[in-house]
Formats: sequence, C-alpha cells, structure tokens
Amino acid sequence: MGRKSIADIRKEEIIDAFFKVVAEKGLANATIREIAEAAGCSQGMLHHYFENKEAMVLGVVENVIASYTPEFEREISKYHSPTERMQFLFSWFLDTERFDLQFCRAWMEIWILAKTHPAISTALRSCYRVIRDVVAEIIRDGIRLGEFGKVDADIMANLILGSIEGGTLLWVVDAEATPVSAVGEQRAKLFLHYLTGEV
Repeated sequence: MGRKSIADIRKEEIIDAFFKVVAEKGLANATIREIAEAAGCSQGMLHHYFENKEAMVLGVVENVIASYTPEFEREISKYHSPTERMQFLFSWFLDTERFDLQFCRAWMEIWILAKTHPAISTALRSCYRVIRDVVAEIIRDGIRLGEFGKVDADIMANLILGSIEGGTLLWVVDAEATPVSAVGEQRAKLFLHYLTGEV
C-alpha cells in the first residue's frame, strides 16, 4: 500500500475537523471558518478541497464509505460461518471507539441535510444499500447452510439496519439514558436468537 499524499492527509484533517465542529454546533451553525480553524488550515485551503458545505458533506460520506468498507470487508472475511459473520457485524457497529458520540452526532446532522439536498441523499442511500446488501447476503448464506431459519433476507436486513441506526439516534438525543453498549449487545442476542431459532 502506497503512502498517503499530502492532499489526502489534508482532506482527512478537514473531515476530522468537520466531525468535531458539527458534533458540537450542528451543521446549520457550523461555519467554514470554524471548520478551517479546527483543521489548522486557511479558509482558502479548505475551499481548494471542498467548494462549499454541501461538497464537504458529500466528501465526508464518501470518506466514511472509502475508509470503513475495506476495513469491514477485511475483518469479516476472517469469519467463515454466517452466524460468526453476523456476530462480527453486530460487534463492529457496536464499537464506540470507531463510531463514537461525536461521529454519531455529526452523522445525524447529515441525515437532516439529506432531506433537502438530493446529492447527499443519494450518497447516504448508496452507503446504506452497501450495508443492507452485506447483511442480506449473510442471512441468505445462513438459510442455505441451515444455520438460520427461513426469513425474507431483505426485510430482515432492513430491520437490523433500522435497529442499529435507531439506537444511534437515541444515543445522540439522550446519551445519558441510553446505555448504548448494553443495548447493542441485547440487539445482537435478539436477532441472532430469532435467526437461529434459539430460545
């Protein structure tokens, strides 16, 4: 793997700053100046990489997909049975160091912006479709191999993804009353018990 270019490093610094500022102030209140200051660069340099805030949001979504997809695919390939892969999938999304509260707050802000920005909505749909397809394929493998009961894999994938993101939303809205790790562990047990037919 080649070394990252200065441009790639700078873009990552700007994206990290975006998450920090947006998580604290919200997307509507975050300014280009504040994001540039948090990234340690000038507004002119920031505009060199991202023309405006919408372009920056698109860059953030694309960066999340580009950064996490290879990592996820590499790690999940270490597991062979559908049950093991499903267990890994739940644990991966439960990692609050990877998906910490700052990340989740900023991600929810992107959700809101997607309502009125078609390009951002398209990018988010693409992101979620990748995840749904992976989950559905694991379920189909589990059914084929007799590890899972017969269910509609696409509907179940939507239920799982909806539960994960719903938990994220609750955590963002009321972190104090949402024991996110315990909720995630119970979620995994519920879905795995349902899929495998265990009581």
